[in-house]
Amino acid sequence: MKKDLRIVIVGGGRVGYHTAQRLDNRGHDIVIIEKDDDRVQFLSDQYIASVIHGEGGRPSVLREAQLERTDVIAGLTSYGAMTNVGICMTAQRLSPEIKTVARIDHGEHDEFEEIVDAVVYPEELAAHAAANDIIDVSGGGVRTIEEITDRLELIEIEVAEGAPAAGKSLDAISFPRGAFVVAEQRTGAFPGPDTVLEPGVQYILAVQTEVTNEVVRLLRG
Repeated sequence: MKKDLRIVIVGGGRVGYHTAQRLDNRGHDIVIIEKDDDRVQFLSDQYIASVIHGEGGRPSVLREAQLERTDVIAGLTSYGAMTNVGICMTAQRLSPEIKTVARIDHGEHDEFEEIVDAVVYPEELAAHAAANDIIDVSGGGVRTIEEITDRLELIEIEVAEGAPAAGKSLDAISFPRGAFVVAEQRTGAFPGPDTVLEPGVQYILAVQTEVTNEVVRLLRG
């Protein structure tokens, strides 16, 4: 992947702004299209992107963003999935090679992924982060790092004192099929059969969702 992508974001609200900020930090060239006067002034003052004042669904405004030399357009407005998908579809008509990302407001990923290259559901991501923080502050010792597919996720687990797997080597632990230890979180070291799971240490595991509870019982008790 190129390191200096040119990315157009339609919608400079909280989601669009924070997305632009992160992409700018990674060195990419960002353009934000925003129609609200006050928001345009705010975005212009942040110096993280070029800002175009206008309605991102209008072809004339999208042409102003020079889509022909843009790698990706992201429809991130708060006006609902169909608005953002419509923006992406219009952009693709103007520049067929451009990649598209649309913000959706409900969980029908598959339905929209037939139309755009990728979808993002901020509320789902926020719930994911909130669940992790709730578990973290309560000392739950289990954190989801990433959901790779609907059935597979990366999780971080701190081995509890007295748990069935605590103090045992991996070759002595009967992990269920569909789970394996990827790395020790602190050092990033890849484990081998003789790696001992030490209490108080966090490990990263790839786990199929149907065996997650069994894995948690082994490492947390």
